Amino acid sequence: MSKLNSKKTLSTHSKNKNKIINTAEKTNESIDLKNDEKNDLKTCILSSAAALFSKLGLDKTSTRDISKQSKANISMISYHFGGKEGLYKEVIKEFAYQVEQKAQSQIEGFQSIDLTIESFKHEIEVIIRTMVSMRMEHSEICKILSREKIEGMPLSKEVHERVFYPLILHFYELFKKAQSKKLVRKDIDPALFFILISEGIWGFFEITECDIQMSQDVQSYKNDPEKLITQIKNIVLTGVII
Repeated sequence: MSKLNSKKTLSTHSKNKNKIINTAEKTNESIDLKNDEKNDLKTCILSSAAALFSKLGLDKTSTRDISKQSKANISMISYHFGGKEGLYKEVIKEFAYQVEQKAQSQIEGFQSIDLTIESFKHEIEVIIRTMVSMRMEHSEICKILSREKIEGMPLSKEVHERVFYPLILHFYELFKKAQSKKLVRKDIDPALFFILISEGIWGFFEITECDIQMSQDVQSYKNDPEKLITQIKNIVLTGVII
């Protein structure tokens, strides 16, 4: 009887243990599912907010508008982002981190190469290509940032200084390295060179979105990014003088 009871006890313990494991697994699955749902909800709110902020601006966009478009409870905006302004900043941050992630591999690449005139041209082309593709893929966020620049970057300054500017410093490093190797003229300022490229690209897309004749003059470049990249590269690296 003692052995039989012992076997029954072991069997009961084993069953209980299995129940605990199954319960834990179900709990973990439930937590994962809830986390996925939360992430999906946040992504949906961010996407809807970006579209509205781009179209209407921060002041003219209400939390009710965002709630309606994202089909999320209005209280979720305060819960996840601390309100409309916090959501606006988060939209910009998310974009900044995507840019940072994309640029990081490029930075590691140029830091490890032996810089020649050809490799320098290649790196500049990669930078131009990245700027064009990011502007095309994230037109809504870029419109938000353009408005921010006009207003003096009141809500995007922190992100610009913490994420964008360190990336720009890597560009300066590349440019100065090319200057030290006598690949690039020493009288060219890297900061001004960068501004002219980046603002030229952003300005191009802003013009193409306006209903004016000049927009029609350059529409073919908007429809053909490779053609646009080649033109910018030629102007920047070769110039216009024959």
